[in-house]
Amino acid sequence: MVMTSTADTANGIAVILRDISTSDAGAVAATVEAVTGAYAANCGGYGRLELSLCAWQDDVGAARGAAGLARYRILEIAPGQRIANDFFAAHASDNAAMTARHLFP
Repeated sequence: MVMTSTADTANGIAVILRDISTSDAGAVAATVEAVTGAYAANCGGYGRLELSLCAWQDDVGAARGAAGLARYRILEIAPGQRIANDFFAAHASDNAAMTARHLFP
């Protein structure tokens, strides 16, 4: 899924939703809705959001590779993870190369 914002920037963010094959469909859907809602509420200055649904670790690797080629910030999350409305703004202000996996074990 791809979303764009009105931010006047070429930078993007890739959110990888991992382990969807072993997760409850409701949790996956709720997380997708939370991510897209948070981006719509406050894009954090990112001009583009790419949300990848990954069933297996190989999918995660491919999504990470594509995002890396695009020079996007990469955040990895799990189904059912709480996503605050300031999720993107909080990560935009964090200059460290950190993934959501490290923030949310």
